[in-house]
Amino acid sequence: MSRYDVIVIGSGIGGLSAALTVARAGKSVLVLEAERQFGGFINPFARKKFWFDTGIHYVGEMGKGRSLYQEFENLGLLDDLKFRELNPQGFDRYVFPDYEIRLGNSLDDFHSQLSKDFPSERISLSKFFKRFKAIDRSLRDLQKRKGVLATIRLLPKIPQLLRYKGYTYKQLLDQFFVDPRLKAALSGPGGDIGLPPGSAAALVMIGIIAHFSRGAYYPIGGSKKVRDTYVEHLETNGATLKRRSPVESIELRDGKASGVRTATGESYQSPIVISNASALHTLRDMVGYSKLGRKPVEKMQRSRYSIGSVCVFVGTSQQPNEFGLDDANIWNYPSYDIDSLYRPVLEGRQMEEMAFFLTVPTLKDPHANHAPQGKHTVELITFAPWKAFEPWSQQPVLKRDPDYMQIKNDVGKRLLNAAEKYIPGLEAKAEVIEISSPLTNSSFANTPNGSIYGMDHIPGQSGSGRWGTRSPIEGLLLCGADSLGGGIAPCVTSGTAAGKFALKTLTTSR
Repeated sequence: MSRYDVIVIGSGIGGLSAALTVARAGKSVLVLEAERQFGGFINPFARKKFWFDTGIHYVGEMGKGRSLYQEFENLGLLDDLKFRELNPQGFDRYVFPDYEIRLGNSLDDFHSQLSKDFPSERISLSKFFKRFKAIDRSLRDLQKRKGVLATIRLLPKIPQLLRYKGYTYKQLLDQFFVDPRLKAALSGPGGDIGLPPGSAAALVMIGIIAHFSRGAYYPIGGSKKVRDTYVEHLETNGATLKRRSPVESIELRDGKASGVRTATGESYQSPIVISNASALHTLRDMVGYSKLGRKPVEKMQRSRYSIGSVCVFVGTSQQPNEFGLDDANIWNYPSYDIDSLYRPVLEGRQMEEMAFFLTVPTLKDPHANHAPQGKHTVELITFAPWKAFEPWSQQPVLKRDPDYMQIKNDVGKRLLNAAEKYIPGLEAKAEVIEISSPLTNSSFANTPNGSIYGMDHIPGQSGSGRWGTRSPIEGLLLCGADSLGGGIAPCVTSGTAAGKFALKTLTTSR
């Protein structure tokens, strides 16, 4: 079969959500994945019976009736895909040199604890969280907007959203607070978009904190269970999935999408193509700037992509729970000046003082087969610039020279040493140590410059500054991190939105 109702390029969770939306409606859909396995950043890997997640560390909005829960429910996945709620008293720990605070599933509790810890800022905190909640309500109303009446009801809230649209999070915090320690505590969640407060869009930061403050969850069985459940449901609904099928070009007829051609020479026809690849790869490489108008080319050329990462995946016989760790993530900040911590990376250099993320999936999901009995998986992540690794970007995957291995291992060693603060003896009792770099992200997920969050979540690239679902080419839709935002929930939402738009187009065109 070479003709389908819809073709989906890429099998990240956005692409899988788009494909499943179409398949469940009885339409023929083809999913083309460039790599050996489906899943993108939800594709796990195994070493010596230890399974490691590459992208899912926790998700929000999975309480019954919440937005991501409803997305999965509408996709028909919840009979087979279950989530476990992480510590409601504090699933994120923000650790500073002499201060620590947890974010749990109550924004009011977070507010209350900050008020106790920073009594001189109590009045400012009350004003801040009042404003915070108002903006959060407006953002959620905007996301749910349907129809003319709903849009009219939202109009009174638009000025407030427009006021803060161009703000960085630091600019917002500076309006309310003086204490740099308090501003740092409120900036701890910025790791979820890989930006310090001086760069991060204020509205995006509010959305992230609010998103998780309604509860954080982890998929039982990890990312492998998520990926496999999607694939099984797609196959059950008649979808065709092909691995090792990189798309070389999106074919156009009369200026409209008409199909794709793969690098291996296969051609497939469809009136609708949904790309889960980055907007850059889709529009520049698969379509070609010569086929686009001036404005989308200029938008693409000025787009800035997020920083990359170095990750250390550890399989160990050490017991993290013996040192007080639970299912909470740890964001370790060696300074209250988070902008200074990020500055070297944003300028293309390695972090001097290492901020990092630590998570123990085997404590989040203790009954799954993440590790052999009695052992644990630990994942450490720090941010890293593409520029530091770019000299080796043209060398073959898994065959890069010793200089590359040296620089990657040096950063990994620093991470392991820093993690000893929380898990003494982690490296000494390690049975598996695997280190990835921005080149790994580029090689296995085809992300621009090894970025992990898609287009950077700076003020000019949030909301309407992203691409949305519709591309400049009729019949070509977009989903994934460049569409609505980085992270599991935005990517799922973008995928289902693209799938629904495709179905509507198919209905109206006949």
